[in-house]
Amino acid sequence: MVARTATLGERGMSRRSVISRILTVVLALAVSIATLGPLAPQAAYSEDDYVIGAEDLLQIEVLDPSSDKKEMDKEVAVRLDGKISFPLIGEVQAAGLTASQLTDAVVKELSKSVKNPNVSIVVKEIRSFRIFIIGRVAKPGVYPLKPGMPVLQALTLAGGLTDGADLPAAYIVRSGERITVDLRRLIQEADFSQNLPLKTDDTLVVPEVVAGANPQEVLERRIYVLGKVQKPGVYTIRQEVPILHAIFLAGGLIEPAADLAGAFVIRGKERLPVDLRRLIQGGDLSQNLMIRHEDTIVVPEGGEVQNAVFIMGEVLKPGAYPRADALTLMKLVSMAGGFAKFAAPSRVTLIRQTGGRDGIAKGAQTRLRVNVNAIQSNPKANPDIALQPGDVVIVPPTLL
Repeated sequence: MVARTATLGERGMSRRSVISRILTVVLALAVSIATLGPLAPQAAYSEDDYVIGAEDLLQIEVLDPSSDKKEMDKEVAVRLDGKISFPLIGEVQAAGLTASQLTDAVVKELSKSVKNPNVSIVVKEIRSFRIFIIGRVAKPGVYPLKPGMPVLQALTLAGGLTDGADLPAAYIVRSGERITVDLRRLIQEADFSQNLPLKTDDTLVVPEVVAGANPQEVLERRIYVLGKVQKPGVYTIRQEVPILHAIFLAGGLIEPAADLAGAFVIRGKERLPVDLRRLIQGGDLSQNLMIRHEDTIVVPEGGEVQNAVFIMGEVLKPGAYPRADALTLMKLVSMAGGFAKFAAPSRVTLIRQTGGRDGIAKGAQTRLRVNVNAIQSNPKANPDIALQPGDVVIVPPTLL
């Protein structure tokens, strides 16, 4: 009873800690959003410390000193050579000056032709400072931003992150250099050391978690998550991760269909049982197994795993299917709803755990590349493949 009370207390402290972290990030986001100006066009800038650059848009007004009527009111874009054209004085160097410095320069030259000129110059749009945001964001594109804007604000302008964003893998491309930005630490842990200030022509890249791809095409560490999870597939990891983290990547469990106590990890020749019920409901961290490169996590449906096959990737209904002994590859694809729009049927991979036949060591894994298009077009020359319990079929996306 005492142990139970301590566990509940620890959970309460954990919840408070998580809530505290979330509130910290929410407050930071609120401050970030509050400091943002409209995007297109941006508000006029007249800050003395902003240095004008090529392609910036200037608002220039010239008033008649005697009547205060506007003699000129026009928008002028700074040319790529850094200059602007101005009536009566010709070309003027604008890039490299602040708005007030450019105003003084124009007044000095204009005074040679006009008595006591009244000139006002402000930066209407900053076009010389721009960044590119691509990948898993709501609105990828080119954004004109204030110098030094941090990553979090830039992502807000781009509409935020979308599903499938690989948060720890984000990075900035700056003058040919790759700078890592761990968005998971920034957003989930409020680690503002990752909220890097952006510079002109930076490219902020938010990659997609690789799922459903052909294993031979995944260059980084990969794991397989099968069975009763929301998004069965192939996922990349950059270091060992706990099994709960891997299941989170796959969208979480499908309950109550998942057999939590019957989950297991296939690691080489080993089958490692993992009791997810004890881990999730009982807080038994001894079950939070660290997942390694090439591990396969299987979350079975109650009573069906011993005679099941698995299909993942570009099909409409990926997952585990029972009665493997009665299925062929084509039947399995049909049960999985057929190929999705961007499937590559000519590059399907069949992964099979062998059992010591034909001189192959027990527990070894073989991969077979299958051209399903060939089976469909000429089944006599390319017969359908009978499946065995434990087979894993991966349908990759097209490369185009």
